[in-house]
Amino acid sequence: MHRFHPSPNLLLIGGPKTGTTSLMHWLASHEEIHHPWKNESHFLMAGPAEFPTSPIHPKGTAILAPRADLDGADEHQWVMDKSTFHLYSQRALEAVSEHLPDARVIITLRHPVDLMLSMHQEHRKRLMEYDTDRATMIELSRNQSFLPDEDIPETYSFLQFPRLKAPTLRWVGELGERVRVVPLSSIAADPLATTNKILSWLGTNEMPQGTKLPRYNERGRMNPAGWAKLLRTPPSFLSGMAKILLPTKRLRRAVLDPIRSPGFKPVSTDSSVLDDETRRELERAFAEEIEFQDNLASYIDPSLIVG
Repeated sequence: MHRFHPSPNLLLIGGPKTGTTSLMHWLASHEEIHHPWKNESHFLMAGPAEFPTSPIHPKGTAILAPRADLDGADEHQWVMDKSTFHLYSQRALEAVSEHLPDARVIITLRHPVDLMLSMHQEHRKRLMEYDTDRATMIELSRNQSFLPDEDIPETYSFLQFPRLKAPTLRWVGELGERVRVVPLSSIAADPLATTNKILSWLGTNEMPQGTKLPRYNERGRMNPAGWAKLLRTPPSFLSGMAKILLPTKRLRRAVLDPIRSPGFKPVSTDSSVLDDETRRELERAFAEEIEFQDNLASYIDPSLIVG
């Protein structure tokens, strides 16, 4: 078991595909904020997953938090965690409410149809075992009347994760002033002003005007080139030779991971256009979510909204 102190006290909890990666990098660049993981940890959900996290990771899949880099963590005012599924996790909310009384929480929002489509693209970009095209994904969702089912991982992330209203209201209702809600439109329109409003809430120095904040984790897809496919899934005879020449798993990783890594690097791509009829159908399916975000200040104290 791995234990560390201090516990994270700045939690960027999602939703997924709502600008969290960029916001994580911008905040982590501040001298008073330490981010001990390369990306996400989901440490508050460690153990059997409460719900499917992707089409190939069903409910019950083990979630193991990666080792944290805590060098100098106690010298920072804020230790940050970015875990985009925490927003939907009752386990995570209870842990923050009961055991992290000083933690601040950031929730990010995005139009549900755009989130659904971006989530599909992300799975196609990151998961080697997932090759369902968008039209098939939408048809599978249509066959469920666009209602999420925890026992159907093939569609759960596309039908549940865009539903941000209920989990957002749960976290705000439980934690109140400890939460800030950030629409993606605010992040996209003025990254520096949005980041500085968060830093002001945290009681730290704001970034100077003119600071350039690059975007991260933009749209892309898994590289379709033959050489990239070969690196991702080498022929069995090569795998067999590697086990003979490099007899331990640690040695194989040390030698082969740098060689294979270019095959896993996504290539940039533009999103294909969704036809008007299908978009209207999806907007009807997520009508409640769209109304929530369009009228956010009528559901949440405006002082908690960054934008």
